[in-house]
Amino acid sequence: MSKKILPRLIVGISFLAAAILFLLSELMPDQFGGFNLAWAGLIFSGASGLALLLNALFTKNSVALKKLQLLLSAILLIVAVLCLVSALALPDNLVLPIILVVAAAVLVLSILFTGGKKWDEGDNHKVGYKNYYQRKAEEEKNKPDDQQ
Repeated sequence: MSKKILPRLIVGISFLAAAILFLLSELMPDQFGGFNLAWAGLIFSGASGLALLLNALFTKNSVALKKLQLLLSAILLIVAVLCLVSALALPDNLVLPIILVVAAAVLVLSILFTGGKKWDEGDNHKVGYKNYYQRKAEEEKNKPDDQQ
């Protein structure tokens, strides 16, 4: 099985589990009455966020793709926190600190696992890189004189 299919499979299974549990809560409210849409959102967004986070951290991708996956995982984990706050009816003064902790943790992981590289860092930062004008000047200098 490919490593690329695992995060997709986790997202699909989490969506299926959330949908089945939500359906059961509607069909059998006496046994699954405590399960509501907030818990379903928590399961789906939390599992999806963790799957994207682990995919970004443990697969070899470009820096831009890793940063994008880390950003999407941060957004999904923040949605999971909001669903948790809604499901547990936590006080409003805890919402912002929890969101900031999640965002800061993903930021630190982003720096650690991308090596602090910028998303647009390319060949021009390598030693001996010559820009377009330097290469053209060198070509003109090395061009044979028989074309005159």
